[in-house]
Amino acid sequence: MIRLAEGVYSWGYFNTEKKYNFNGFLLATGTSVVVVDPPTLSRDDEAYYDQLGLVPDLFVITNRNHVRALDWFLKRKAAPVAMHEADVAAADIPVDRKVQDGEVLGGALEVLHLPGKSQGEIGLYWRARKLLLLGDAIIAPNGALRLIPEAKLDDPQRLRKSLQRLRDCDFDAVLMADGDPLLSDAKAQVHGFLSSLS
Repeated sequence: MIRLAEGVYSWGYFNTEKKYNFNGFLLATGTSVVVVDPPTLSRDDEAYYDQLGLVPDLFVITNRNHVRALDWFLKRKAAPVAMHEADVAAADIPVDRKVQDGEVLGGALEVLHLPGKSQGEIGLYWRARKLLLLGDAIIAPNGALRLIPEAKLDDPQRLRKSLQRLRDCDFDAVLMADGDPLLSDAKAQVHGFLSSLS
C-alpha cells in the first residue's frame, strides 16, 4: 500500500495472466473513508492499512467483476457496499446502496455512469481534487490507455460513446483499477485516447 497524495492510498498486485496490475484504493475525503475495488492485500499491505487507522464507512465496486477481496474488509468492519443498480444482479453480493449517475458518495465522489463494458460500469470523479478513478471503462497496462478486449465488452459502441463524457471532467490524475495510474498530464492523455475511439 502506498500514499499517492493526501488522503489517497493505493495497493495492488501484478496479474501474471493479464500482465498488468490490479489496484484498489482507499480515499479519505474529509467526511468519509471510501474503499474502491479492493484487490487482495499482501501482509505488508495489511500492516500498512492497520497503521493508517482509517476505517472505511463505504465500499464502492465499479463493476460486477471488481468485488475482489471485499470480504476481507467486511470481516474486519461492516460498512455499506455501493454499486450501480444495473450491475447489482450480476455481482452476486449484497449491495446496500444502488447508485445512479450523478450521485455523490463519501461527500466528494461523483458517480459517472460509463456503460458498455458492463451495463453498470461506473467511474468516480473527485472534482475538488481533480482526480478521476476508473474501473474497467479504460485500463492502462504500463500506463498505455486502452479498452479491455472487445469480446469482454457488453456493448463496445456504447462504451466508446459513454467515455466521451470524460471530456467534461477537469482532472489532473487518473487512478486505474487495472493498469498503472496517470499522475501527470492525464487529461491530455485521456483526451487523445478518446479521439482515437471515434
